[in-house]
Amino acid sequence: MPKPSPHPDQPRPLAQPGRPAVTTHHPIKPDWTCGGCAGEWPCQTRRRELRAEYDRAPVSLALYLAAQLVDAAQDLAHVPAGHLHYRFLGGTR
Repeated sequence: MPKPSPHPDQPRPLAQPGRPAVTTHHPIKPDWTCGGCAGEWPCQTRRRELRAEYDRAPVSLALYLAAQLVDAAQDLAHVPAGHLHYRFLGGTR
């Protein structure tokens, strides 16, 4: 059983230290579709996973998704900026 984090402000990993988090819901670039369900990334499943992973670090989650938004904006230049902003940051507070 994993020990509680000594740093409660840090995101809780979905996997054990040294092992990658297991998810099939990763972005497929340059289309930014979900590798797990073929929807727009981040899909609802990945959003739930990220909220759990960053449970005590909402600012870190917002920064991570903002960085993904910047990458996606380069690949999806034809998609309106407002749509991308809502897609990536609409669920963060």
